[in-house]
Amino acid sequence: MESSKVLSAAIFMFTMLLITCIGVFVVPALIDLEYEPAEKCPFRDTVDLSNHTAHRNGSYLYDGIWINANQTSSYKHRLKFLDKPQPSELHIRGCICDRTKHTYCVRLCCERGKYFKPTSRRCEKLRDVHHMPNEMEILMRNKTRTKWNIFKHFVIQHGTPCEKPEIISLTEDPWILREDGYLAIDTDNTTLDTVNYCISPQYDGQSQIPKLMAMSCPMKTEKTPSMVLNTYGIAISVVFFIPTILIHLAVKELRSSLTGKLQTCYLIALATGYSIMGYINMTQGRWPVSKCRSIGFTGYYFFMSAYLWLGVLCYDMWKTFRECKINNEKNRDNMNRFILYSVFVWGTAGTFTLFVIWAQLTKVIMEQYKPGIGLEMCWIDTRKWSAALYFYLPNFAIMVFNITAFFQVAMVIYEVKRDVSTYETNREKKRRENVLIILRLFLIMGISWIMDIISYCCRKYESLDFLFGITDFSNASQGVLIFFLFILRQNVLIAIKELLYRFGIIKRPPAPPIKCQGIGRTTEGQTSKKNTSSARISSRFSVSTAPP
Repeated sequence: MESSKVLSAAIFMFTMLLITCIGVFVVPALIDLEYEPAEKCPFRDTVDLSNHTAHRNGSYLYDGIWINANQTSSYKHRLKFLDKPQPSELHIRGCICDRTKHTYCVRLCCERGKYFKPTSRRCEKLRDVHHMPNEMEILMRNKTRTKWNIFKHFVIQHGTPCEKPEIISLTEDPWILREDGYLAIDTDNTTLDTVNYCISPQYDGQSQIPKLMAMSCPMKTEKTPSMVLNTYGIAISVVFFIPTILIHLAVKELRSSLTGKLQTCYLIALATGYSIMGYINMTQGRWPVSKCRSIGFTGYYFFMSAYLWLGVLCYDMWKTFRECKINNEKNRDNMNRFILYSVFVWGTAGTFTLFVIWAQLTKVIMEQYKPGIGLEMCWIDTRKWSAALYFYLPNFAIMVFNITAFFQVAMVIYEVKRDVSTYETNREKKRRENVLIILRLFLIMGISWIMDIISYCCRKYESLDFLFGITDFSNASQGVLIFFLFILRQNVLIAIKELLYRFGIIKRPPAPPIKCQGIGRTTEGQTSKKNTSSARISSRFSVSTAPP
């Protein structure tokens, strides 16, 4: 009967998750599905012909080059930084860049006679249009360098790779334009095509003569007040996580028990995930795509591991009480159970991570349904609904499982409450203490997760940003709460004090003198070695024969 209830609950939860996935992902995909003609050539090899008039035969004249009608296509998207499609109005584009014919393209941020101003984030007229620069140093195929007039040797495209491109510093990230129109950056051996960079005149200090400079989109997370606050919260959490983990590893009572092992693994996974998230938020500058993705995938792995470890803690608690309720059988080997749990958690988290890596790198999944790691941020792009599939739905399923486990344990405790003797042993008291710890931990994490999910669903409502900023900060500061929950307990503090005595970090207070009455007592209350045993015997005898 009990197994059928569990099975029914599992089927119901799976059905609800399936309906949610269909509603969130499949339906929008069917609504947005429109026919788009096949591309005649890659987007990066095309130019926008919206402002050009077609001739009678359907051809276009662009920058002195004829584009035949069979080399034009209609597009309803534009490629942005890191080849990310962005929906746009339906427009005509023509194939003009052809490496096989040595027709190379270079992308300008603005029309000729204008420059992109980073502060205003728009194109503005040059102070003197006649001083429009046109020469750049070019890296040739034979590794020699020469100056070219880019307007004579390249076909000019227009547009910025993203909304907020920044100037690539020649001192911090040395770069040079290649003969084929690609931009080579020496710092990380990165090569950018015309989708991922643009060229714009820029004024150097007080100089009135602009210089052509390359601009691209930095791989960094934009700092907002809420992000700065969360970063400080994460840093504080990591500071508290470290001693919590060290104490779990040092204190034998925590290290030897199965619950202590599970809590230690949970803390290690959570601390690593928080450290990676803090590193992402604190670090500024442009990162290579490979490094950005590696950091994001690693952080995802440890966060999923932490959520799974909390689920295992709840499951082990439920299993322990259930075994005690049914037949009071002996505990299984803790180490074997710990190994089994470890294989499940690390393996499951690895499977989730491999799926996320595949979803991000494959061409089978459309861009709007990818995790977004390594594109505009080094974490799952929570601005898209696809984040629910890879992060929020699995966490929601774990949360439902944990709530179910706590409910089952509560029922077991209620059913055996009449038998008071069951809870009189130290073993049962310890079990109840572990239940309270895990329950408090789940409340701390569970409420934060719920608020995180709600803030994700309501992220478009700016009026709630202040409220969710507070909940996000409390979520980021969980390390402090976990420290107080796990460490500031009487038995743990006593074990820590004994550990400090053992290593001589603090001195053990002297034992109070033993006052004995009878034979062998000295004038200063000390007992000589000769009369030690007789004093003890006399003391016992005198106590046993004392009159009432």
